Amino acid sequence: VRRLLRAGADAALRSEAGKSALQYAKEKGDSACVEAFRKHLADADAGRREATAVGGAGAGGTSSGGASGLAVPDEVVLAAERGDEAEVLAWLDGGGWTDA
Repeated sequence: VRRLLRAGADAALRSEAGKSALQYAKEKGDSACVEAFRKHLADADAGRREATAVGGAGAGGTSSGGASGLAVPDEVVLAAERGDEAEVLAWLDGGGWTDA
């Protein structure tokens, strides 16, 4: 899952039933998959912090994963760190991109 996310897989994609991969992972009790989503967002935050420290992004309000072009709003990263699935899914439902 992490490889797919790092390669730019669209985490906002839904099944015909309207469920995301994250929702299926939670339903099936696949904690490793859920952790992969959380780690992916945390990595985006770390990339933003690194870019800011080097004089990059500044206080733009999004997390950037460096070369991958990953852009995740800070509040979504924080929600993922808190385990707030509803907020992360709301962002994805609203058209959030993990490879913007």
